[in-house]
Amino acid sequence: MQVAAELVPRSSWRVFEAVTTALILSTYAVLLTHPINLTAGDLGRHLKNGELFFSNGWIAASNLYSYTHPDHPFINHHWGSGVLFYLFEHSAGFQGLSFAFIAVSVLTFWLFLNLAVKYSSFPLAAVIAVVCMPILITRHEIRPEMFTYLISGLFLQILWGYRQRRLSFRALYFLPLLQILWVNLHIYFFLGIVVVGVFLFDSLIVWITQRSPDLASRSRGLAVILISTLLASCVNPAGIFGALYPLHIMQGYAFPVIENYSVAAVLRAGFNFLPLTYFLILFGLLTSSWVFVFAKDRSSLSYGNLLLSFMVTVMAWLAIRNFVLFAYFALPLSAANLKKLMANNRAMSLRTAATTSIFLAGVASLLFWISPIYFLGDGRGAFGVGVREENQAAAEFFRRENLQGPIFNNFDVGGYLIYYLYPKERVFVDNRPEAYPPMFFREEYLSLQRREDHWVRRSSELGFNVIFFNHRDRSTSGAQFIVRRALDPAWAPVFFDKDILILVKRYGPNHSTIEKHELAKDEVLASSN
Repeated sequence: MQVAAELVPRSSWRVFEAVTTALILSTYAVLLTHPINLTAGDLGRHLKNGELFFSNGWIAASNLYSYTHPDHPFINHHWGSGVLFYLFEHSAGFQGLSFAFIAVSVLTFWLFLNLAVKYSSFPLAAVIAVVCMPILITRHEIRPEMFTYLISGLFLQILWGYRQRRLSFRALYFLPLLQILWVNLHIYFFLGIVVVGVFLFDSLIVWITQRSPDLASRSRGLAVILISTLLASCVNPAGIFGALYPLHIMQGYAFPVIENYSVAAVLRAGFNFLPLTYFLILFGLLTSSWVFVFAKDRSSLSYGNLLLSFMVTVMAWLAIRNFVLFAYFALPLSAANLKKLMANNRAMSLRTAATTSIFLAGVASLLFWISPIYFLGDGRGAFGVGVREENQAAAEFFRRENLQGPIFNNFDVGGYLIYYLYPKERVFVDNRPEAYPPMFFREEYLSLQRREDHWVRRSSELGFNVIFFNHRDRSTSGAQFIVRRALDPAWAPVFFDKDILILVKRYGPNHSTIEKHELAKDEVLASSN
């Protein structure tokens, strides 16, 4: 017998699987390892939410961090994530928080990869996992959505296992309990209801076509779990209003958040958005897998899987923030569709092992070749854990100089200010469009940056004493606003680093800081371009 046809012993094949899986997961972990940048995200606000919960028992239901609309009501749909983030940060520092995020992300990836292996074959699952990885690393910030990915994986593990009779009905009891966690962790908790509904639909289709009493009983059981999951969604501080919040949260969005752009909008805008290339590759793979099912393997067609594929695909095309969710789901769905290409056999040939290794290396190399800089940081900073070096310098300067507000700040830096300065200072705005009236962004925030007459009038009325701006804001209005303020004789730049520009009013309570720290305006303008 030739070596190429020899079978690898079961134990040896398991070692091959384990080593390859460890290599994939460890590579994913490394690619997620970027220092935390508090100046451009909402992590600071989540940490402050957690701090207030433990110190005062507060779950904010109004916009208490802002002085512009402090009484504006909103539903705090991710308060539980703030509690968990604060626990990690308080007990183990920002490095511990980074490691916790990486651990949860790796566990999530393993859950979906494990699903793909169970219902297809390891070589197929491994290759598709590598194709998914460039998309998965796009959301390397610590966000509440990490819990959506994890709980989605758990839902699929349980529901898929029940459908394939690997798990008993009792396993489904975990789903409403997970839903109670989910509804308090992230706004995408509605996916739990949708996924249970999809598996119920799939069960009903099978029952209608086969007319088995056993299948009728299983469908009734899934219906009970669906109702229980719906009720579990009401177990949150806002009750039924919190459960219904996903239906109308976007009605309050009057600010163009890029992550909510559709694929079509990104293409029209001409953004150099590298994840889009990798998304289209994976979209083509998932689509091709369904073509294969309809052309070559109609007997294994699952309408539930088809509906899940359609759902996550539509979500991804409608908002680029959903690319990661799409990639996680596409992994087991594509693998299951293509399972007939390779038998799911623990004892595979040496040729299969060698071919799998070579193909994995080839796919990984091709994806890396498309854009090496994307994997080496893509402007996200060096690899590392904890807070990015000197990230807190601007806040320390503000506190050391005892600067007096009110502050005018831009959208993304609000979470940073909340974390370091609340309650002494409140923000003008932060990156929660739903926490402000829609007219605020249209008639106030954006107008202040675009119209000089509006700035002159409102800055006098509101009494701005400090401008605290993330100058990496590349919007046209933000960039032009920075130039105008830097050239404005009424304002003096006193702090500048690679992220933050601080200006103080020349004839205000912070004049002593100007005497000690005023910067040359031409240098600031040259550095910010």
